[in-house]
Amino acid sequence: MEKKTILLTIRDRHIQDGEADSSELITTGTFQGTAEDFTICYNEQDDALKSCVTTVRVEGQERITMVRTGSTTAELILEKNKRHNCHYNTPYGSFVLGVYAKEIVSQVLPEEACGAVAFRYTLDFNSANSTENELNILFKEATSNVPDC
Repeated sequence: MEKKTILLTIRDRHIQDGEADSSELITTGTFQGTAEDFTICYNEQDDALKSCVTTVRVEGQERITMVRTGSTTAELILEKNKRHNCHYNTPYGSFVLGVYAKEIVSQVLPEEACGAVAFRYTLDFNSANSTENELNILFKEATSNVPDC
């Protein structure tokens, strides 16, 4: 499987205590894999995570594993209709996140290294303070002339 350079647009939205917040990141990264099992990897751009690398592995429509390495480390497992306890380590301390995936949708054209991944999930911090989250990742090969995938 050839690793390809991609352009990513990552849109994040979360709701906590009735307050919604969202962000968007446009960056480059890599894509490797098939339509049913692929990995996206990119460097974080947020000041607090500047030294971190995030790897997203998508396994069909059922499971996503997000691994962050660097000054902040985490491994979040999102499996449709299941809850996982995951550890999140920051320079300021560590805590446990409960992660429950409600929906996972991915559409990928591996030969063009383009596609989209969307997932909805809840996070709870030490079994309390739940947030609703949505993450949408759109990507295409960085050298591609494909306008929309």
